[in-house]
Amino acid sequence: MTINQKLLGKIKGASIIFLVSNLKKSSEFYRDVLGFDYEEIGLENIKHVHVTRDNLTFILHPASNSTDVRPLSSLHGGPQWDAFAYSDTVDLLFEEFKSNGVEIAYGLNQDTNWNEFAIKDVDGYIIAFGGGVSKEN
Repeated sequence: MTINQKLLGKIKGASIIFLVSNLKKSSEFYRDVLGFDYEEIGLENIKHVHVTRDNLTFILHPASNSTDVRPLSSLHGGPQWDAFAYSDTVDLLFEEFKSNGVEIAYGLNQDTNWNEFAIKDVDGYIIAFGGGVSKEN
């Protein structure tokens, strides 16, 4: 190691937190419709739920009041999405979600360099998936 090099800590990943109006309904959507694994977090009174698929984790936290649930994508001047995930099989995800009846916000936009689509969850959060397509195409 040279004098100018430092050892830096590594970050393994992150979780995206969504405030949800109905924890059971949201959890079932991510587990049963989108194919995420489900984990209740907390003792006695469940505080929140982790839903994970591959390297993407959402923390679903119940709102005290359903009017508090306001996806950033729904705000005037807000971003286009609430979360963005990457995949090298965007086309397969699109077909899977579409066949499961998931609301498609837009896409599948495909070109030689970038492929992208977005879905809307039960609380209106827009989640985009972008990247490459499977070798089957």
